[in-house]
Amino acid sequence: MRLDDSALRSLVALLDDEDPRSLALVRRRLLDAGAAALPFLDEAGGGEDPALAERAGAMAEELRFLDLKREFLALSASRAPDLEEGAYLLSRFARPRLAPAPYRLWLDRVAEAVADDLPEDATVGESVRRLSSHLFQSLGFCGNESNYYDPDNSCLTRVIDTRRGIPVTLSVLYLLVSKRLKLPVYGVGAPGHFLLGYRDEGEPLFLDAFRRGRLMDAREVRRMLVRNGYEHRAEYLRPASSRGVLVRMMRNLLSIYQKTGAAARAERLSQLVEIAVTGREPGEEA
Repeated sequence: MRLDDSALRSLVALLDDEDPRSLALVRRRLLDAGAAALPFLDEAGGGEDPALAERAGAMAEELRFLDLKREFLALSASRAPDLEEGAYLLSRFARPRLAPAPYRLWLDRVAEAVADDLPEDATVGESVRRLSSHLFQSLGFCGNESNYYDPDNSCLTRVIDTRRGIPVTLSVLYLLVSKRLKLPVYGVGAPGHFLLGYRDEGEPLFLDAFRRGRLMDAREVRRMLVRNGYEHRAEYLRPASSRGVLVRMMRNLLSIYQKTGAAARAERLSQLVEIAVTGREPGEEA
């Protein structure tokens, strides 16, 4: 039976009950209520009773995570998960109340500005150069070398806000604008440093979004890999799938949480990583 607002508010107030059995029953009822309970949990979370505020806040966080997990399951069930949607879901993991609509609109406007500046007969190479100039010179996007392991660098929306990021998130930003412009740019999951790739008159070329769109050919990428301690393998330069790019973003953020001792966040994110990799609920057999 669906609870009305009055019943939900009363149910949330019962989170201050000290009897474990009663508290467990209240939690189950709130889990059954789902998102409908969130406004009342948020209200209690900002109240003056510290014990109730703590329990209400934890309950709201759990409900938002369960909702996010359902969305990740739906997204990952596709053979080719939508990269943009996945990036927003990951940003919502870090900032649960995030609204992605303004960021979609911002990406649309960036693509429109670049398109307006392109000649009708622009080649792929010229289009890529114009896009790089707009993102890295005009808008000032670049790698966050001074604070590389800030969790914000792994969240697309914060990268858009701050104009700073790590290789994979800056590359995802580039890919999403490229998609709007119908440019054949793809992600390249090279170990240690994510890149972008495209072909100009048949020659494979690569962009380093972390270093303001630095252009490289295959030989320069091979030298970069050797400098970073990796042997060269042909598969390192192949186009990455949307699932592969999303998982790379998620694992970067997971590594940061693990290194900084954010155990609870790491445990929850690891569940989402497993969903993104397998398309199934953790522990569920294929």
